[in-house]
Amino acid sequence: MSGPHRSWDERQWRNMYAADVARGLVAGAAPFYTHGELITSGSATEAVIWEPGMPNSLTVPDNIQLTIVSSSASDTGQIKIRYLDGNLIERTETVVLNGTTSVTTTADDIRAVNNAYSLDGAVVGNITISSGGTTYARIPAGNVQFNTSLQRIPAGKRLMITSIYGGSASGSSAARVVIKLQTTQINGDSFAEDGVLHPVGAVAVQDSSVTLANFGPFPISAGEWVGFTATTDKSADITAGLFGWIEPA
Repeated sequence: MSGPHRSWDERQWRNMYAADVARGLVAGAAPFYTHGELITSGSATEAVIWEPGMPNSLTVPDNIQLTIVSSSASDTGQIKIRYLDGNLIERTETVVLNGTTSVTTTADDIRAVNNAYSLDGAVVGNITISSGGTTYARIPAGNVQFNTSLQRIPAGKRLMITSIYGGSASGSSAARVVIKLQTTQINGDSFAEDGVLHPVGAVAVQDSSVTLANFGPFPISAGEWVGFTATTDKSADITAGLFGWIEPA
């Protein structure tokens, strides 16, 4: 009689891993997602899919301090910023808005802004988060967060992507849009500090959307950027994002 065969347990464990992450049962791992929105006023080429009013391309922060200001004097609530510090460790800081008067972060070693959101509901004016004339995050009037598809992975972590989506709407103009998933790593080389994005996949849409689910997991290493860009021949409202989990590297 043969001995007990245990391979099924391992296979079952691997099949259930993502669900266990979502349930909080895997130490150091957590669900992860991005959501970016870009509204163009005309054609655009390789524009990062993040809030309108942001730069088209990535500028990597180099140990900076951020300035936050609103276009409305009515904005006096709290904005929470999720960022990576000088060692690429994920941190958060909450700042209190002072309307059209600028306020600054206590942190002065910021190397990535992964998100910013209001703790007090929708903002009244446009919230601009910048340094040295470069805008690193933006919350449009009437919104609650900085919608960005671009993220930098914290030190000691690895992102595992399991699904991505992208789409566009342009009404009667019927814009042709190419949406690319891009990273700063390619063939073992890293361009994270240079902010050079390399395409790893793309879809083409025309007033439609595409979801690619249940692939991978596709790994993104610590310190690397990952996100989406769009090329369009006309004005369009473009969205893209990803789902997966983040775990210890």
